[in-house]
Amino acid sequence: MRIAIIGAGISGIAAAQSLRKTGHDVQVYEKSSRIGGVWAMGYPGVRLQNTRDQYRLMDVPWRPRPDLHPTSAQVQQHLDDAIDQLDLPVKLDHEVTKLEETAGGWRLHYQNDGDTGQQDFDFVVLSIGQYSSGKRSPKFPGQDDFQGDIVTEREITDLSVFAGKKVLVAGFGKSALDMATFAVDHASEVHHLFRTPRWMVPFRILGVHYSRLLFCRMGTFLMPSWVQPNATEAFIHRKLGFLVRGNWRLVQSIVRLQKYLLGLGKSAAVKRRLASLTPKHDIVSDFRSASAMQPQMYLKHIAKERLLPHQGELQAFTKSGVVLEDGNNIDCDLVVLSLGSGSPTFPFLPDKYRALLESESDGVQLYRHLLHPEVPRIAFAGFNHGFMHVPAVEIGMLWLSAVLSGDLTLPESDEMKQSMEKVQQWKRDYVNFEPSRSCAVNTRFQQYLDVLLKDLGLNPYRKMPNILAELFSQYGPEDYVDIFEEYRAGRAQRPETLRTLALDT
Repeated sequence: MRIAIIGAGISGIAAAQSLRKTGHDVQVYEKSSRIGGVWAMGYPGVRLQNTRDQYRLMDVPWRPRPDLHPTSAQVQQHLDDAIDQLDLPVKLDHEVTKLEETAGGWRLHYQNDGDTGQQDFDFVVLSIGQYSSGKRSPKFPGQDDFQGDIVTEREITDLSVFAGKKVLVAGFGKSALDMATFAVDHASEVHHLFRTPRWMVPFRILGVHYSRLLFCRMGTFLMPSWVQPNATEAFIHRKLGFLVRGNWRLVQSIVRLQKYLLGLGKSAAVKRRLASLTPKHDIVSDFRSASAMQPQMYLKHIAKERLLPHQGELQAFTKSGVVLEDGNNIDCDLVVLSLGSGSPTFPFLPDKYRALLESESDGVQLYRHLLHPEVPRIAFAGFNHGFMHVPAVEIGMLWLSAVLSGDLTLPESDEMKQSMEKVQQWKRDYVNFEPSRSCAVNTRFQQYLDVLLKDLGLNPYRKMPNILAELFSQYGPEDYVDIFEEYRAGRAQRPETLRTLALDT
């Protein structure tokens, strides 16, 4: 098939390589002048929250070996290397303006340097990213009278912008925590304003790097999820739930203890500030795309009174600062609104499909996080965002290829929609709101990948027969590097086609 891929971030690049490996003719369209998506527009100092061992393309090792948590420049170099090594066809500065249905697929209309053009394709994969669009920047009363500057983190190109300023950072996601932490070394005063604190995951828990706990199967085994594809896992979650709850209460207690220890010997004010950062909700409900690792200096700056947290809501601006909803004033001359992005939008699609995909405030829920049964000949890459993001895209595209070739039979449309609704409702019941809640698998990546592999007739337990390695070793892209060959060999030997399992994800 001739397949267009819209977007050249890491998801688009991974999708292109995976689909080409399964025999498809692909063309990638990128509206900007650089590949990389959100990494091409990263603010100074930003690093990957994930690790180099989990975040890479299967077929492209890191060269040279980057930091454990790679910088934006290192991730961008990895993507540039991928394009060069894999010789992927990418058209830069080509903005897709319209997708028009044809009898056999889609006519893609694009704009390039003032010129327009069109190409016909059999199928389209949307990889537009969840964080590459504009940042939320609401208007507040009195904003025009404010004598300082108001920016989003995306407008900050040099940390010297903080020099000598009284800085207020609003928000509690990764970008907000980074901005507040970075500002301390430059500004005269830094305030961090947030409505509700979230659970921040420390890079080390009792001295052990979080990835050692999270990326092994034993760690994911106890992760509450909308699906448990393993019978033992399902039994534990349904019949021995107290073990699961106890595990996460223990994790909460350790995180709280580590924070408490920073306040020992400090003033009552410092202790109150540290305590204000402890959420009232449970940690599992914060396992979402907006989850943030705890910057290594963030709490230390608070303990040293170099960073002042405020729980409240920005109500209005004055000439010299902001007013909170409780009436308190904070003097500042630079405000960084780090309030996240909205739900994904698809302005180039026909209106009837936009209505289906853009109607929910927490994003679109897809079948297998890949397809919508009422949107023909279109799939999505990166809408299965999670801590094993790149392998999820690559395995997802292998799954898609099996569907396109007729080797994997999908359920009826109504069954797929019922499955989507179950997953979406579980997320709404157990995961805190965010505009992309429905577009991610997050910490449920292992369950998700297991289902896709079982759909394809492949063994999800990649480290067996070494049971200790299977349970306690970290999973990464290298564990899945052989699945394309395994699938081809299995298909050649199978007398019948596959059907998706009766599992919801």
